Amino acid sequence: MTTPQQIDVLIVGSGPAGMSTALHLVRADPRWARRIAVVDKAIHPREKLCGGAITRLGEDVLAGLGLPFEPPHVPIRELRLLYDRHTFAVRGQPVFRIVRRDEFDHWLVQCGQRQGITIRQDEAVKAINPRTDYVEVVTTRATFHARTLVAADGSRSFVRQHLKWNDGGGLARLLEVLTPEIAGQWLEFREGVAVFDFSQMQSGLQGYYWDFPSLIQGQPYMNRGMFDSRAWPKRRRVPLKQMLRESLAQRERDLDDYPLKGHPIHWFNPKASFARPRILLAGDAAGVDPMFGEGISFALAYGDVAAAAIIDAFARQDFGFDDYKKRILRHRILSQLRLRVTAARVAYFVDYSGLVTFFWNFAPAVIRVLAWLNPYYVPVDQPRLVRLNNS
Repeated sequence: MTTPQQIDVLIVGSGPAGMSTALHLVRADPRWARRIAVVDKAIHPREKLCGGAITRLGEDVLAGLGLPFEPPHVPIRELRLLYDRHTFAVRGQPVFRIVRRDEFDHWLVQCGQRQGITIRQDEAVKAINPRTDYVEVVTTRATFHARTLVAADGSRSFVRQHLKWNDGGGLARLLEVLTPEIAGQWLEFREGVAVFDFSQMQSGLQGYYWDFPSLIQGQPYMNRGMFDSRAWPKRRRVPLKQMLRESLAQRERDLDDYPLKGHPIHWFNPKASFARPRILLAGDAAGVDPMFGEGISFALAYGDVAAAAIIDAFARQDFGFDDYKKRILRHRILSQLRLRVTAARVAYFVDYSGLVTFFWNFAPAVIRVLAWLNPYYVPVDQPRLVRLNNS
């Protein structure tokens, strides 16, 4: 029988939440690098379905880690919101950046490796057995006795499922396609425009269609998809694939011409439990934004909170993590999640096209409020009305 490896902190998942936790620990004290390990079933760079938007919130977390924004990206200078014939926008320098998750996550892993963090790739977790003084974690290669376990393994978190950790959080649905394009023909590339089209709310969608300009190995692609928040899960499930087909057809694209991929997003529930003795949830495993599906920036912020809770637990030798939820709800970034849950339930409450149109008339006022709360953004009441494809 293999001798168990003793370790202070074992992090499952090497995405933004897991790597942010590790990097925050080492930022606090470089000696943590010898006390932690990150395990992941994948090998970087690995494909990850995601719109790839990183807002100012995420950039602020990276800046706090002393990391300049180095991964390839497309800066978005205008966020455009559409509903039927209504168009509103917010501008910034930038409003957010679009990355490819394989490149961004690999960059974070390389940052961690340069700081001496052990990252064990191609190593899946098979079993988790909580004990009084440690958590036994069995992987495909080893057995660990970890004094603390961080579950940062995504919306389909194996850790959460294995421990039957049902927190009542909902699941949003996403469908995504990547279409190769000629950059100069598209407004989105020429002027750095990202589009959120809420027009399908008239048909019961609790979300939007998106168009994000993206780069794959330096080549221009449009990242296009459909987000269904399911903020009201008891309502009928709309035909998401057909809605995506219709939205693509309006942009002169045929869904059958491109590989279609889908994935869930586990959204934040402020009433949930995010910790057990010696175990923390972080990132998508804990829950992210149900309003827009924003995940990367919040995942990075979870790392800040998890690292602070871990440092405090070792200092006090108390691994109950009773205050972890309070830390999340009071964090300068993660505290927004509770507001976004409320916003999603309000925004997607109306299930009648006439009422949706009525409430959409208030969008300019909402945008002005959002812009006022964030000095980086400037609202635009009447942006140029142009076609969003070959214009």
